[in-house]
Amino acid sequence: MNTPSPGTDSNDGGFTPPGIEALQEALPQFEILELIGQGGMGAVYKARQPKLDRLVAIKILPAELTGDAEFAERFLIEARAMAKMKHSRIVTVHDFGETDDGLLYIVMEYVEGTDLARLIRDGSLSSEHVIPVLTQICDALNYAHRRQVVHRDIKPGNIMLDVEGQVK
Repeated sequence: MNTPSPGTDSNDGGFTPPGIEALQEALPQFEILELIGQGGMGAVYKARQPKLDRLVAIKILPAELTGDAEFAERFLIEARAMAKMKHSRIVTVHDFGETDDGLLYIVMEYVEGTDLARLIRDGSLSSEHVIPVLTQICDALNYAHRRQVVHRDIKPGNIMLDVEGQVK
């Protein structure tokens, strides 16, 4: 489960994320593969980290918000809070940084799977899986809350289920 995360599952703020080529130029240490989610508070890309031969997710703050000290600070706080979380149901943060042109980003564990919103929308979440999924979500939230971390945008679009149906 992403913790704590401004929404990235819809384009509700008019944010146009950078194209893959532009982001590739800004982050040459990664191979940017595709845009996998976006919202008014950021965009998430699937990328490959060649040096470690692994897939990662890169979340970026919109360029127009990077200059806003309050939003930039909130993004840094999010990265730090997530980096402290060591839980099987919470996405691991690998890095945080700023590109030469001022783009702020968080590099996270890539979760192969789908978000809970899509499963609900498609009718793919069987009734027998609802309780285990809710239990896993509550377990992750409980872990975060015990560490004084509050997820400010808990919703189905921000909850991933991996290919084995486990919450992340």
